[in-house]
Amino acid sequence: MTLLPPAMPVALLSVQDDSKAQALAEIDPARPIADEMAGQALSMFGREDLIAATSDDYKPTGCPPVAGAGGVIETIVQRARATSVVIVNESHERSEHRGFAARVARALRPLGYDTLAMETLSNPTSDQFVPPYRIRPNQPFLEDLDGYYLSEAGFGRLGRQAKALGYHLLAYEEPFSPTTPKLSPEESITRREIAQAEQLATYIAAHPEAKLLVYVGYSHATEVPRANGQKWMATRLKAMTGIDPLTVSQTTCRGGGRRERLAVLPADQPVGTFDLIVDHPSARFVRGRPAWRRVAGDRSVSIPKALRPARGWRIVEARPVGESEASVPMDRVAIRPGEVVALLLPPGRYQLKVLDVPAVAHPDGTE
Repeated sequence: MTLLPPAMPVALLSVQDDSKAQALAEIDPARPIADEMAGQALSMFGREDLIAATSDDYKPTGCPPVAGAGGVIETIVQRARATSVVIVNESHERSEHRGFAARVARALRPLGYDTLAMETLSNPTSDQFVPPYRIRPNQPFLEDLDGYYLSEAGFGRLGRQAKALGYHLLAYEEPFSPTTPKLSPEESITRREIAQAEQLATYIAAHPEAKLLVYVGYSHATEVPRANGQKWMATRLKAMTGIDPLTVSQTTCRGGGRRERLAVLPADQPVGTFDLIVDHPSARFVRGRPAWRRVAGDRSVSIPKALRPARGWRIVEARPVGESEASVPMDRVAIRPGEVVALLLPPGRYQLKVLDVPAVAHPDGTE
């Protein structure tokens, strides 16, 4: 493992046009979870360890296992043979879900699955902004501007693997428009779910031989109407196309055992909500970083003392040597003074980049 020092001195991160950076800047390093909205921002910058004790997405649920179930990936592959659409959901706060999705993508490729549709991919309505993945489709990495959640290193790695495997990347999110009328929360959900399903259905109609792996957040993978009658994307896509998708939830059950396993759908969920429930073990952290990545082959690499901050948040990034700084790095982590936090990287040679996050004044007068 080789780490090359930053090519330039520590730079001050600009938050003016970067909502993710702004979200981190607004988090008090001394009280990082005081703001209930901090969870996704801290996860985006590699600090799931700071939110795991309080986030609902990490709390064990007590779901019983499916009796006699085989391996999780093997079961998904077996069930995927009977359809052409597999929908997997994630928590936006758990990078492990992205690592699991990467494993699913690899396992499904030999079955002919060739399109990876990701909710997070930028899907603009005008030509004023064209995301990099469309301009440079053959580059082996994604860029921060390709999508909001893609800036998290685990999501970036999912994109890298999908590209290496030859998947076509498909955006299907409802395009943002400033002229969209103001709607109630329920009306907004309905509008968004219809728009997502319509875009996927249009692609399927134009590419009848395609097989899709669709990666979504939370309830978008719900395959039947909710008790209140709400129809999420998967329900609508099924009705529009006549295709019965294989729906896989990673957000319903958690903390059930020492290994990932298939769990029973909780009794308070409508029958058929998801086809398969994946129950991941409770999250563990070593030197501030998720242990699952070490199990997957990453090595813990110490951040040199000279690069650790004296105050505030500092972001440390590691990219393969020679790769553009526009790429989503192989690892990106926010650290605070006095912390011994590791980078997590597969073997290789990496160029470091260091960015300081500007302090934001807090109500108590601190920065």
